Amino acid sequence: MLEYSMAQSMTGFASQTTTLGEWKLSFECKSVNSRFLDITLKLPDVVKVCESQLRQTISDALVRGKVELAIRLERDESFPEGKVNADKLAELEQALETIRNNVSDVRPPSALDVLQMPGVWVSEKADTSSLVAHCLTCAPEVLTALVAHRQSEGSRLEAMLKERCVAITHIVTAYRKELPALTDAHEQKLRDRIAALNINHDEKRLEEELVFLANKSDVAEELDRLEAHIEAIYEALNSNEPCGRRLDFLMQELNREANTLGSKTTSLSTTNAAVELKVLIEQMREQVQNLE
Repeated sequence: MLEYSMAQSMTGFASQTTTLGEWKLSFECKSVNSRFLDITLKLPDVVKVCESQLRQTISDALVRGKVELAIRLERDESFPEGKVNADKLAELEQALETIRNNVSDVRPPSALDVLQMPGVWVSEKADTSSLVAHCLTCAPEVLTALVAHRQSEGSRLEAMLKERCVAITHIVTAYRKELPALTDAHEQKLRDRIAALNINHDEKRLEEELVFLANKSDVAEELDRLEAHIEAIYEALNSNEPCGRRLDFLMQELNREANTLGSKTTSLSTTNAAVELKVLIEQMREQVQNLE
């Protein structure tokens, strides 16, 4: 199995052309997003005997993605497609001589007539065993190039995800710093409303209501979980294992906390912060779908 060293995109392409005698082999391997590893092979008949080995080679190199490996086999035009069978031609000449000696007025056959006789023009056949061995040697090289392409794309996605994580961390930090002032402002707003009514009230009852409202609007746990999920995202991206499925789950958890945060907002600034969080999380979720 190829060593997994960084986040990989499931989108990639690689190609290679090689020759074996008079035969030219062209390899094309591409992959796109898929929940699982889905392999499609397009092979010439002479190498279909190694289909199972090629599937295993792909399975050893990749974990997820819809992967298509196409191999084309073409003869080099500088090589003849066949040759004259000299032994068969000699047999035919002897047969024609016998006919001429025994039958009068026999029209001699043309050169084209002779070539069309069975066994005279023999087409060159592909050396199946050599072609199969060559395919099994070249396939890992093509897959290595495909993985390199996927890693390059994965590196770009990883940088984008980490950039969004930094932005989310800044929002959470600012939100946390604003909490005491928001609590005080919410309490003062409630007291101002009661004062405007110009009625007597029970201070103890008011304090109980303030405690209840403070608990209802408390978002400290949501902010803690957001920070924990961001840390888990960094751990997944820095691991040596495929992280796409894990990150997809973490995107769901981030979105859940952002929704809860939005439902508990008590000011325009915190509402805007919750909206910004959801925008960033959605941007991350779209890109996570591309990771293996």
